[in-house]
Amino acid sequence: MNLLTTVPADPASNAPLAGPRSLVLPGGEHGVLLFHGLSSTPAELQFLARGLQRAGFTVRVPVIDGYSFGTTGPREHARWAQAALAAFEALRAECRTVAVGGLCIGAVLALGVAAQRSTEAAAVLALSTTLHYDGWAAPWTRRFLGLGAWWPLTALAARIGVRESAPFGVKDERMRGWIAAQMQNTGHSDAGSAILTVRDLIEARRLIDGVRRRLPVIATPTLLVHAREDDAASPRSAFEVAQRISARDVRCVVLGDSYHMVSIDREKHRVLSEMKDFLQKQTGQVGGESQVLAENRTRFDRQDRLDDGRALASRRTL
Repeated sequence: MNLLTTVPADPASNAPLAGPRSLVLPGGEHGVLLFHGLSSTPAELQFLARGLQRAGFTVRVPVIDGYSFGTTGPREHARWAQAALAAFEALRAECRTVAVGGLCIGAVLALGVAAQRSTEAAAVLALSTTLHYDGWAAPWTRRFLGLGAWWPLTALAARIGVRESAPFGVKDERMRGWIAAQMQNTGHSDAGSAILTVRDLIEARRLIDGVRRRLPVIATPTLLVHAREDDAASPRSAFEVAQRISARDVRCVVLGDSYHMVSIDREKHRVLSEMKDFLQKQTGQVGGESQVLAENRTRFDRQDRLDDGRALASRRTL
């Protein structure tokens, strides 16, 4: 159950002192830009990002001010969308092609970029797309989010939050226990906050509404990956995207042994395989290491060990 609670006046006060860091993974001439979920960090996409790098892709998972956990910028959906588009343009300046993707609300950001750059994006990789909060564990309080946008309540919306609780979007019991321990001991996991403010959820809803209106203009080849038992957002969101976009090449994969956090749950290897196969089809990228990766194999392996030493526990993101 997700419970309403009050949050500190400065939500970033519980963030790690060092703050979140973008993942910048050099590879070949084909780039992949991924967006993490709301009030989370690039850590939740680390496994997929490094797997794509090993397949020869240049990968970026940016920190977005005001969107990523531990940042202090304006919590406004329009600014999130602008930052996502700017990240896409920056990677396009470096790579021959760029695919864009994300997890949860990160997938919505990716679809928003594709709606504006449909002919320029090589592919869309939408994981656990959240257009509707209708998963089996979604709290009943979500139906009242619209009230928080009423002007007398806007200040209160920044001080009331929804506390994350089991199953944290993860079906794997060992990972779930790891997340629960981090939440209890520190108030957050390495990938994000234990509490989402009502204000952030309202901004996410506004972002969703805008992207839903623009789905028909997306002609970019699109991969949709969603868990049948997604506890936050049912496959209805993925099916809606598949039905409404104008792309001719759409692949929809429904997982049978995961919850919302498909990037770290039991079928993460299948998710990575689906992403690599789809990207190789769209870009012509031949599997295997890029020259940059091969030349820096020792350094990258050392960094992997450092990253893997950190808890990859991640909360359910929305």
